Amino acid sequence: MKKIMTIIFAALFLNACGGGKEQLGLKEALTAKLQDDADLKDYKLNPADVADCVVSGIAGSLPGFPGDPRRKTYFEAYAKFVAVRSPADAEKAVEEYKDLFGSVKQAREAAVSVTDHIMGCMGAALEQHGEEE
Repeated sequence: MKKIMTIIFAALFLNACGGGKEQLGLKEALTAKLQDDADLKDYKLNPADVADCVVSGIAGSLPGFPGDPRRKTYFEAYAKFVAVRSPADAEKAVEEYKDLFGSVKQAREAAVSVTDHIMGCMGAALEQHGEEE
């Protein structure tokens, strides 16, 4: 019985460690979006660092645990929200993921929360940048 429990725990642990893969698409989408952000350029902030912070914040707000298969779909949804280019694209993304988030309203709130995470992470990066000078 101990061996079986050890194997199950090891499998769950290894799956949880692979959580970075499930977040990769979101991080790439955020980094691409933030590359041209004037504020980041003005303050000489690294877009990848801000993207890491945003992904971490979003990951902390998701249901389940790292490695939970459902979380991959959430990260895909957030990556799609980040990559939209027009209001029509935004509505399509919200409609596509309304069931995942529970309703159209909750999907819109999730999409808007990306901006909240970005602003919070930029503020934190600015504070850290100021302390380094």
